[in-house]
Amino acid sequence: MLLRFNLTIPLLAALSLPFICYAQVGTPNQPDVLAKLFVDAVNSKNAERRLALLHPKSKACIDAQTQPYYDWILSRQLKYVIPAGKYKVAVEPLAGEQSLPSDGRSDYPLRPSHQLQIDFDTDPYSSTSVVLLIVRDGGRWYEVLPCPRQDAIADIRAAETKRAEQERRVESLVAGLADPLRAEIIALARQGRRIDAINKYRDATGQDLTTAKEVVDLLVRK
Repeated sequence: MLLRFNLTIPLLAALSLPFICYAQVGTPNQPDVLAKLFVDAVNSKNAERRLALLHPKSKACIDAQTQPYYDWILSRQLKYVIPAGKYKVAVEPLAGEQSLPSDGRSDYPLRPSHQLQIDFDTDPYSSTSVVLLIVRDGGRWYEVLPCPRQDAIADIRAAETKRAEQERRVESLVAGLADPLRAEIIALARQGRRIDAINKYRDATGQDLTTAKEVVDLLVRK
């Protein structure tokens, strides 16, 4: 089944409400202001605030049929906690002939002109980058999300089912990991030697690299 995080306002319900008043938080007339609004929306776990950053043509693609696709995007983003004032923002123009990121099963309702990248630490031992494709229209910046086709929605459902199974597997592996190996891996990760911790776990258990990374990340968070 499709995994969903507990958003403050369900996606379609948020679409039916007036969007956030930018007079209160600043109009995103510069990309860095859009980045701040994104960070604030993510940290608030508020779907309405997050959706308010989308270009109207992207929002027009959201309906009952396509909702799982956008739920998937928002749920993955809203799980983050981005340290206020401790993230980095980089903006790069997209050349007119440059190919846009695509899964081949979705279409952009308009062409974004720039790429906005937000880098932040997710914990003391790892970092994450979020990339938004953006465009300036009517004096302000918006994010442009593609509109999915039916096969994209089906793939999202399948991917989330697989992801849920993997999360349960990782939780089981962490629960069954005993000392001294458990303590040694945690110590390595907390010393900033995350790669050594992952390799130690792989060598001891024979697990694949992705699973080893997720086990170490979960161990450090516990």
